[in-house]
Amino acid sequence: MIFPDPLSTFQTTFSLLGKSYVYKCIGWTMLRMAIGFGASFVLALLFGTLAGNFPSFKVVMNPIMVALKSIPTAALVFLFLVITKAKYAPIFIVILISFPILYEAIAAGIHNIPDDVLEAARVDGSSHFTDIMRIRLPLAMPYILVGIASSFALAFKIEIMAEVITGSTSYGLGSAILAAQKNDPSNMLTIFAYSLIAIVFILILTILEDFVAKYLQKKI
Repeated sequence: MIFPDPLSTFQTTFSLLGKSYVYKCIGWTMLRMAIGFGASFVLALLFGTLAGNFPSFKVVMNPIMVALKSIPTAALVFLFLVITKAKYAPIFIVILISFPILYEAIAAGIHNIPDDVLEAARVDGSSHFTDIMRIRLPLAMPYILVGIASSFALAFKIEIMAEVITGSTSYGLGSAILAAQKNDPSNMLTIFAYSLIAIVFILILTILEDFVAKYLQKKI
């Protein structure tokens, strides 16, 4: 009596896919996720590069990384609801969830560069900045790309979850799921249909993520 049957769910899903509202929701979810993920990558590149080159800095960052991984995501959502508007909170959540994964990938990539390569660069007289930009970061790129592939689908899931919890009225898959629940709490059909759309997108991203990660790990 509560859960809709699979056939009705698929029929409603295909019906929703014929509406422009669904694609606006997908587009806005992807846009907010991309903004948060991009900002997270920039921060991770800065701090990860420092941690990879300076072990003492990595020691200082370790407790922060442990704290970020330990804090429940839902608690972070409510924190940013107080600090910022509901439509911006999911972006900050994506930043904080993606940052530790990207940071550790970048730091590990730089740290695992063979010492003989770095010694050769010093003999050639390259500056420290040139050493980082032309040698260390390019050699660490397989690790960095694995980190991106490992966290992209997660960021999408976190974005949808944050949209549902924040109750944002703007476009988004999470917002659409919440709106369907508020409009008719007794009708789970539309909620399941929107959820199925989100699951399909996450599944596609996860498959691509696994394929890219396995390909890159062979190069590490």
